Amino acid sequence: MTIRSPRYALLVLGLAVACGGDQKKPATPDATSPEAKPVAQAAKPEPAKAADAAPAGDKVKLVDGPGDDRFALRITPPADAAVGREGVITVAAVPQGPWHINLDFPTKLALSAPEGVTLPKPELAKADAAKLDEKSAEFAVKFTPTSAGDKTFTGEFKFAVCQDEACSPVTQKVDFKVAVK
Repeated sequence: MTIRSPRYALLVLGLAVACGGDQKKPATPDATSPEAKPVAQAAKPEPAKAADAAPAGDKVKLVDGPGDDRFALRITPPADAAVGREGVITVAAVPQGPWHINLDFPTKLALSAPEGVTLPKPELAKADAAKLDEKSAEFAVKFTPTSAGDKTFTGEFKFAVCQDEACSPVTQKVDFKVAVK
């Protein structure tokens, strides 16, 4: 054996110890570690109940529509829609948990009127919003029925929700009924 062999063995052993060898990292970083970051978890929205809505009678009710852990879609038709009388439907996106409405996004709502209903403005832009802040994007859609019966509205609601690390644009299909007397 030469003199270099023990030195070589010590060098290899020293490198193995310095690199960590078989050491395992802890499953969760400790609070002083640079890897420790607070983790925000979005709470699941609780479904809205018809009792939370404005009085709507038996045929018209609050539609707690599609949503996910980022937002809830709330549609409130009028309680007393009648032929020849203007009514208002409220369509709102309500962010959940750490999410908030992105006020810079070109928020808009486009609805198609069913037969027997006229919409003075079927496409509503950000400037038409009844309420637009970080807590909700809400449109008051005016309509006038020209015939009685259940009227099905369809459309698309575009908005964005954000949290500290990310923004998420949403294109949400809208589909609801209004009972007209």
